[in-house]
Amino acid sequence: SAVQQQAMRAAVLKALMDEVRKAYDAARADADNSLVELNGELGVTTIEVRLPGYGAAVAQVTLTEPKTGFVVDEGKFVDWCRLEHPTEVQTTVPAPVDTVRPAFRKALLGRMRVERDGTVVDGETGRVLDFVKVAEPPPPSTTLTFKKGGREEVAAAYRDGRLALPELLALPAE
Repeated sequence: SAVQQQAMRAAVLKALMDEVRKAYDAARADADNSLVELNGELGVTTIEVRLPGYGAAVAQVTLTEPKTGFVVDEGKFVDWCRLEHPTEVQTTVPAPVDTVRPAFRKALLGRMRVERDGTVVDGETGRVLDFVKVAEPPPPSTTLTFKKGGREEVAAAYRDGRLALPELLALPAE
């Protein structure tokens, strides 16, 4: 029956989709790790993705270097400001809470510098800011983006036989 055919097609595609997801995750991890290694060795940050029988790149994988983060001890920051920059501390009511003025906070954090030994200093004055610690940056990550027309070219390459899906998926033989 027609409904039997439709249900069978849905079941097969769902099973294949799950296998494709596993194969994609593994392939992506391999590509990401290789790009991280290449970056360490040669400083490479982008790989162009090309297909057999097609001149232009269809996609690219780009490495994004995570930025160093800072952890601010808010209580110590307010105490430091009370001593060094009393006009930059504001008290909010009803519950009296002292905070550092946002504009000053942004300016100070924007000019912080990390010394070789990991000490954080005010980039303008060179004074040590002992209420700030350097946070461990997360590991580098990658983004995979298709170029204009790239997805369509992948579909065309599949349709005309330039891509062998069984090898690309490498479904495990039982």
